[in-house]
Amino acid sequence: MTNDRSHLPAATEKMENQVREVFPIGIDPEEFAAKDGAGWLNFTFHEYRFSDPELDSWIHTVGKIINDPQTLEELQRKHLSEAEFIEMRKYMEDDDLEEDNEA
Repeated sequence: MTNDRSHLPAATEKMENQVREVFPIGIDPEEFAAKDGAGWLNFTFHEYRFSDPELDSWIHTVGKIINDPQTLEELQRKHLSEAEFIEMRKYMEDDDLEEDNEA
C-alpha cells in the first residue's frame, strides 16, 4: 500500500508552522486521536501534504482515525479509562446533537 499524497495540495509554510504549534506530534497519533480527536471531528489537515515527512505521516494517521468512527471508538476504548470513555462518548453525542440542531 502506498502513501502517495502527491495528488493533495501542498500545505503552506505558514500552515505547517501553525500545525506544529497546535498539535503534539511527539505523542503517538493513535493516543492523540483517542484522547483529543473528539474535539477535532471537523479535522481537515489530512487533506494537505506536508513537506516534513514525520508531520505528514502523523497528520494523515490522525485524520484517518478521526474520520473512521469505528477505529476512533476502538482506540478510545484502548487509551481511555472506562469513565473517560463514557465521558468522551457523551461529549461526542452532545456535539452531534448540537450540529443536528444547527442544520
